[in-house]
Amino acid sequence: MNVLAHANRLLGENKLKQAEFHFKSLLEANPNQGEAWFGLGRIAMRLEKYPQAVYLLQKACQRLPKVLEPLFALADAFDALKKQQDAYAILDYCCKIAPHNGEAFYRLAQHQLVYGFMEQAKQTLMRGLACPDHDVTLYLYYELAHLDPEALGNERIAHLHTLLRGTQNKHAKVVAHYTLGKSYHKAGDKNQAFAHYRLANKLQGKLCPAFSKKGFDSYLDKIKTLFSADFIATQRDAIKASFTPVFIVGMPRSGSTLLEQMLCQHPKVASLGENQVFSGKLMAYLSTVTERPFPACMAELNTEMRAKLRQMYADEVAKQQLGQQFILNKLPANFQAIGAIKALFPNALFIDMRRSFYPMAWSVFGHYFGANEAFFCDMNKLQDYYEGYERLMQHWRQSIGDSLYTQHYEQLIEHPEKTLRQLCAWLDIVYTEQCLDYHNSSEAVTTLSRVQVRQPLYQGANLAYKDYEQAFLSCFNPVVQTRSRHPETDPALPEGE
Repeated sequence: MNVLAHANRLLGENKLKQAEFHFKSLLEANPNQGEAWFGLGRIAMRLEKYPQAVYLLQKACQRLPKVLEPLFALADAFDALKKQQDAYAILDYCCKIAPHNGEAFYRLAQHQLVYGFMEQAKQTLMRGLACPDHDVTLYLYYELAHLDPEALGNERIAHLHTLLRGTQNKHAKVVAHYTLGKSYHKAGDKNQAFAHYRLANKLQGKLCPAFSKKGFDSYLDKIKTLFSADFIATQRDAIKASFTPVFIVGMPRSGSTLLEQMLCQHPKVASLGENQVFSGKLMAYLSTVTERPFPACMAELNTEMRAKLRQMYADEVAKQQLGQQFILNKLPANFQAIGAIKALFPNALFIDMRRSFYPMAWSVFGHYFGANEAFFCDMNKLQDYYEGYERLMQHWRQSIGDSLYTQHYEQLIEHPEKTLRQLCAWLDIVYTEQCLDYHNSSEAVTTLSRVQVRQPLYQGANLAYKDYEQAFLSCFNPVVQTRSRHPETDPALPEGE
């Protein structure tokens, strides 16, 4: 194995220091080794040293002028630095130098979708579909199906079937079935639509690690045992953050992106998005230092560790250049970390975003989550996850009291102004009508809801599963089909449901 291949293998294994040593040795021998500059740029990206990454990746691109991967990475680095126009220019350049490469058009369309340029994204997707067929063609179709389902007529549906038969890529097959489900739904063929949705879920389920209800319940019991109201109270101190962390938590597809975008129109509110800094950095660091997994690592917390973790979170906020009074983090799974967050940030606030179970579950069933988790594609496992979430949220209601606010998706879409006024009053900020103008924002949205939140409120989403109710309920065990509503946490169902 040559030095470059060895360095790339080390990078793939996340052995960054060893990989860096070999890339630098290559540059000492040949300063024009573009692959070595690219390797160092990727290391800088992994370490989130984005200005350094831009410098290194620019060096790589100069030496590899027709190679797309360094250019894609450079665009990602500019995006991380909030230099949207620079990222766009790079991706547009990629399309010009590789006019027959669908990956270039897919990347550009993704960028346009994130920033709300929907019509431009549609045209870019169309241009990508004109390129020679490749696995990425299925992803282009997927985005187009959600952006403009009318664009997928019979001819394109037939093409999708051809691509599906031709690919050996398991993830691409999953994406193809989700796309066909959406396409047949729009065409009015409910039987074909449901068949493809079900196949998509089944195939993706085979790619997921095992999910054990018993294991998940045991994990949540450990959280409840450690993070009692008394434990959380003993962790408080007099230090106050310069901002108020606000965490929107809940189940997937429950409207958290919509609420986030509404709140972010307020001049005192900004967002980190679905940021995994708490679990991915803070708790990972604490687990390493204490040599204990979460949640047990929190029992070892001391003053020095607390200061370090707080600074890590503040650094994340500063890195994204957010200076508002309220900083949102809308990663739904943070409901598992509420006790730990409250112990570190006594001023932290939490919004439990809730949606009626079956509409939420149907939305999960019909959407492709890039992350392969069993509860995204097995409805019984989703129910197990939901029950654990409900039990843990009840614990938090008893443990942190007024720091937790329950918000229902149904109330938000039916009475948006009234609902937002009440929520703003809880946050102790003055409501502004800008909150209802969320769909005209050009702020980045990276979640599955990025198309929906660029449109005015739509009140029929909760009834979508009704078209498939009998078939959809067959995906659940009989005991699930008769689940009772929780009087405290389930809102009144919309008229007609």
